Amino acid sequence: MRLTSTQNPIVKYVRSLERATVRKSEGAYLVEGIRLTNEALAAGQIATHLLYDPSLLERTEEGLILLSRLTDWYAPRYEVTGHILEAVSETETPAGIVAVLKRPPEPDIDQLRGARFGVVLDRVSDPGNVGTILRTAAAVGADYVTAAPGTVDLYSPKSVRAGMGAHFRLAVFSAEWSRLTDVLRGVTVVSCDSHAKRSIYEAEWPFPLALVVGSEAHGLSEEAASISKDAVRIPMAPGVESLNASVAAGIVMYQALGRGIDKSDMRYT
Repeated sequence: MRLTSTQNPIVKYVRSLERATVRKSEGAYLVEGIRLTNEALAAGQIATHLLYDPSLLERTEEGLILLSRLTDWYAPRYEVTGHILEAVSETETPAGIVAVLKRPPEPDIDQLRGARFGVVLDRVSDPGNVGTILRTAAAVGADYVTAAPGTVDLYSPKSVRAGMGAHFRLAVFSAEWSRLTDVLRGVTVVSCDSHAKRSIYEAEWPFPLALVVGSEAHGLSEEAASISKDAVRIPMAPGVESLNASVAAGIVMYQALGRGIDKSDMRYT
């Protein structure tokens, strides 16, 4: 089926998923681009709608491979014109495909309780930062990333793009503090705090461990501070006020888990 009008109900539905409230009520989210869609397909994600422009996909070998594999997805497929892709995409130059994926079910709290390592996002408002933290968490082998109240939707299009497939590899969920307190019972909770007395090089990292990453602008919430058993800072040269939240989170994650990462499996490019 070929779609040519932005007023088509399917196009309107896909565009509506740019809103967090709709994504939540529909249990769906958007994935854009050849690479990320390929990863979603390889990871066994469930698609409900596929909108693509064959003329764009055919321009690259990677796109041609994806085009040949779309039939592996048991989902309605719609050929669209370039202006339709521009209407449903948040990127300035759409890469040829937008997929609507089913949001994974909420993870089982009993399975997460006592997990070796997780990340708690506390009022992190920038979706790009959230996606980058998710990507780094997947790289270090975290078990989950959870968003406390005040954090941007983990499944916003920008977060998904910045996550580069992390959403397919991690338990990712949002939760109220009452639920998070249950998950973190018996877990060593360490928060990132630029005013902490101990640096990341002086801290101990006993497992199970959860790292709390707060807002650059507002710092830790009262709830996050109340459950933190320790706080650490990243040493910085005089005159430097702070680091980007995603950069800081990445530094601390690797410091906390570096001793347990199998160096023989590390690849350098």
